[in-house]
Amino acid sequence: MTVRAAKTMRTPPSRRPPPSRPHSPVSENGTGVLEHGYRLLMAGTGETALESRDMNINTTDERLRSMASAAGYGEAAEALAEQYESVTFAEVHREVLHLFPSRPSRVLDIGAGSGRDAAALAAQGHRVVAVEPTAELRTLGRRLHADQEIDWIDDALPELPGLSAQGRRFDLILLTAVWMHLDARQRASAMARLGGLLVVGGRVVLSLRHGPVPAGRRMFPVCAQETIDLAREHGLDVVHHARREDPHGRPGVSWTYLGLQLREPPSAPRPSAGDHGRDQVEGGGQDAGPEDVRQQRVP
Repeated sequence: MTVRAAKTMRTPPSRRPPPSRPHSPVSENGTGVLEHGYRLLMAGTGETALESRDMNINTTDERLRSMASAAGYGEAAEALAEQYESVTFAEVHREVLHLFPSRPSRVLDIGAGSGRDAAALAAQGHRVVAVEPTAELRTLGRRLHADQEIDWIDDALPELPGLSAQGRRFDLILLTAVWMHLDARQRASAMARLGGLLVVGGRVVLSLRHGPVPAGRRMFPVCAQETIDLAREHGLDVVHHARREDPHGRPGVSWTYLGLQLREPPSAPRPSAGDHGRDQVEGGGQDAGPEDVRQQRVP
């Protein structure tokens, strides 16, 4: 009997499944570069995918840093103001309303946008300074909330040079959808500046945006832990930490809300009897009492 070899069935080339490759999710900052460092030889270059990824990230970061922090807001001011005003102050800040002062206080709203929050706070009797670097939004804010007494200022983080020169101090500083516009170095400088603008016991309430970046905007990935670490370095303790969905319902966007409070500086050691006598001779007067010290510390 003649035995014939069985034919090997082959899948036609057009039906063969494509070769598998490791998953490569798009990064949160919207650059679309590979997040996994699998090493594939780039055709004709000798460059690996990991090296290409690093080059793309560096190029993107440089491009973002070269943009103004408020890039894209002036051109879209009308639409943005309508979006901001479509949700209430209470809805946006529902997670942190308990951190806001109940008595009339000095409030600084940085990145005030259309003035929605500044107007709501002014209506509660607070003395509100609204900082907004985009001229078009300042103009709209003044018009939309002309019935509220708001001090509008053209200034911007990280240094806030105009406001800082005035020597003001605040009980509450509000930063809504602002922090992600600053790169890492600017965030460090900005946190130091915020601490210097608070009275002892004053609070910072800020939101951190997570999710895809709209086209033409300057945004960087931010996280709660980095922000908390920066805050502690500058004398700010965390009093609230929560996460929530986007109040505008945008796909993939969520927020972290942080409440920070400026701690009491450590008390100076009490002088000994010998030191007390020497201080009186050298200083020509008596030591300041607790009330005097408090007045000197809080402008």
